[in-house]
Amino acid sequence: MTGNRRLYLPLVFVFVLTAALWAVIVVRDIHPRLGLDLRGGTSVTFRPVPAPGTQVDEAKLNTTVDIIRNRVNAQGVAESEVNVEGGNIVVALPEVRDPDQVIKAVGTTAQLRFRPVLESVPPSDPKYKQGEFAKVDCAKEQQATDDPNKEVVLCVQDPGQTKPAADALKMRLGPVALGGPDISRASAELRSAGVGWVTALQLSGKGGDKFAKLTGDLARFPPGDPRREIAITLDGVVINHPPVSEQVQAGVGIRGGSAEITGQTEQEAKALAPLISAGALPFDLEVVNRDTVSATLGADSLHAGLVAGAIGLAAVLLYMLVYYRLLGLAVWVGLGLAGALNVGAVLLMGELIGFTLTLAGIAGLIVAIGISADTYIVFFERVKDEARDGRTVRAAVDRGWSRSFHTLVSANTVSLLAAVILYTLAIGPVRGFAFTLGLATFIDFFAAWFFARPAVTLLGRFRPFREGRLGLPGLVRAPAGEAAAARA
Repeated sequence: MTGNRRLYLPLVFVFVLTAALWAVIVVRDIHPRLGLDLRGGTSVTFRPVPAPGTQVDEAKLNTTVDIIRNRVNAQGVAESEVNVEGGNIVVALPEVRDPDQVIKAVGTTAQLRFRPVLESVPPSDPKYKQGEFAKVDCAKEQQATDDPNKEVVLCVQDPGQTKPAADALKMRLGPVALGGPDISRASAELRSAGVGWVTALQLSGKGGDKFAKLTGDLARFPPGDPRREIAITLDGVVINHPPVSEQVQAGVGIRGGSAEITGQTEQEAKALAPLISAGALPFDLEVVNRDTVSATLGADSLHAGLVAGAIGLAAVLLYMLVYYRLLGLAVWVGLGLAGALNVGAVLLMGELIGFTLTLAGIAGLIVAIGISADTYIVFFERVKDEARDGRTVRAAVDRGWSRSFHTLVSANTVSLLAAVILYTLAIGPVRGFAFTLGLATFIDFFAAWFFARPAVTLLGRFRPFREGRLGLPGLVRAPAGEAAAARA
């Protein structure tokens, strides 16, 4: 009874684990996170081009990735991916209405600037279409040159919009008082009742001094006067123009290296903070490669991958059933468990850590079918060798597992190391193949340990199997004398 319990416990564990995994997937209605080659989209590779006398380092690359991610999110693009691969920056965009606009917003070396407002002109003002104001057309995608040392007229972009409206408010602004490097950090934060959401700014040492002077100068104007406002510009448009608080003293300004932009909703604060944090890219970006996959082609690729996997699995299952008879059914269940764990893990990782399944990843899962089948073949052939030496079925199964275990450990270790090295050194879709291959190798060994040995051992106690009628070819019941000798 104790021996049977020792065999049943691992079987119960692996089945319960698989059932629990899929219960979570079904209850949370988790769907696979598909890559661009399966759902359609655009992938763009940017090469950093540093200014003369500078170089690209890891810190600047990571900063650039954060800036680009903020810009893509600001465009309202969901499920995008920005990664560093081989020193280049790869931006993956799902099917969007205008990918060119998003790519342009990503690659532009934007300049974040703080300017004093000199004049505010609404569309109803006659000046709106006269003189310097008439030269600025808010409906145009390319706005006036944002010269940092001169007065400029720029359009105001409403919160949540990607560009100014045709009748947007126009502002005449003074020279730049602060630049992007003067802002260390910007974040959306919730304050106590009565204040609500704010955009909190942290300034650098020099930035704090500049900000104190700017706010001290603007505090001389009365509340409500547009000249008391600070225009925050990005990409040649005004993204916000908060006024200096009435509590700020003229000539003193806001000191301490920090400030808050109040009077915002949660959505406005969360939209403004990343734009300010984005600032300017550390270097120019050059497009070196662009691939576009239509949604139809992506669906066809996914269908072809699933069909290939189904055909491969069916061929393996048929072969194992014909050659190993009853044990072939054990292989069916074992491969089913491994497959359920593999697919379930991919789905769960897509939900928890954003793992994206690509066509190459599906190829890795298909290759895993062969790896799992090899595990059972090595085990069964060892059992046959032991049976030919005259051992009983039960003894052959025990010794066959013991002898095959070292082979399985070595083979799976080599496969896992190869997957890790390939994932570390490769770029693009190859990393997806390496990841799923490594995952499948680990799950294969897990399933073999908790299912293969106990399941085959229990089958070895089944009389028709012991007599060779339903079991391995050539595996027959040993004569009494040989069985006694084998046990000895």
